[in-house]
Order: sequence, then C-alpha cells, then structure tokens
Amino acid sequence: KAEKAEKKAAKPKAEKPKAEKKPAPKEEDEDEEDAPAPAPKPKSKLDLLPPPSMKLDDWKRVYSNEDTRAVALPWLWEHFDAEGYSFWKVEYKYNDELTRLFMTNNLIGGFFNRLEAARKYAFGTLLTLGKDNDNMIWGYFIVRGKVVPEEVTDAPDYESFKWTAADHTDPSFRTEIEDAFAWDGNTIPREVYDGKIFK
Repeated sequence: KAEKAEKKAAKPKAEKPKAEKKPAPKEEDEDEEDAPAPAPKPKSKLDLLPPPSMKLDDWKRVYSNEDTRAVALPWLWEHFDAEGYSFWKVEYKYNDELTRLFMTNNLIGGFFNRLEAARKYAFGTLLTLGKDNDNMIWGYFIVRGKVVPEEVTDAPDYESFKWTAADHTDPSFRTEIEDAFAWDGNTIPREVYDGKIFK
C-alpha cells in the first residue's frame, strides 16, 4: 500500500513539469505574432490616398461577369470616381519591330506579368492589332490616382510604352475607352487579332 501511494504521488510530479512547459512557447508565439501588428506600414503611397467611392475590384468583377457594352460600361460611367482614378491610353513605341501576331500578344502577356505589384491599383486591356509583320499594341488603363503609379513605372517594360492621360469626359476619349474595353468599335486603329486584360 505504501508503494502504491508513492507511485501515485510520483506520477503527478512527473506530469507537472510537462504542464508548465506547454504554455511557455505559446506565450512566446503570442509575442511574436503581436510584434509586427502594432505598426503596419502602407505598402504603397496609393494606400494613403482618400478612399475612392468606386472600388476597383467591383469594376473588375462587373467587367468579368457581365456583358461589356450592355452592363459593364454603363456601370463604369455611373460609378467612376474621377478624384480617385485616372484613364491612360497605352501605345507600344516600337511597333515597327513587331513581327508575328502571336509573339506580339505574348509580349503583352510578359508585360502584364511584370505588373504584378500594380494588380491592386490598375485595370487595363491591351490589344494586338493588324497582321503578321505589320501590327501594333494599343489599349487603355484605369489606374489609382492622378499619375501612373510607381507600381507600373517600376516595371522593366514600362518605358517601351507611351502613356497618355485621357479625359473620360471628352467624347472622343470616352468612345475609345469603351471600344478598347469591348475589343470592338470604330475607334480601334486596326483590326483586332487578340489581346489581354490586366485585372
């Protein structure tokens, strides 16, 4: 009986240190988790701008899921926040160097891949126009803010494109924007072969 009592008493003694050790790493983990939280720094200067009335993600969702001309474009003009966003016409500077149409379209894809940092702040479409050995890149972007942000200008291929601010209240620009986003229309300079959407 005395031996059994000693064994029973010995068990909790062995278990106690284990129970004490368990909460210790949890406290350390909590400290580690809490450490970066108090001072979150904005990842972009654009995050410091006043919140826009239009959320770019909402536009991207409408554009992706609805008919472009019947629903998406009317939605854009109804909700567009001219204080929070700007339109830019984008044209490739070296069209005379372009050869096969599929290669031109791949060039657009490569440029868009390098714009990953801008995905939260931009939407655009670039079209491959023309025919083999006689083609061009043309399109429009919406960007956060009034200037082309560094998330775009820092991309390696940025300098290969001409970016022209577009006044969406000007009927000619407005029609071009609509045609570019719809991939059809009389203002598109050449016949449309293909294109890519940055969203």
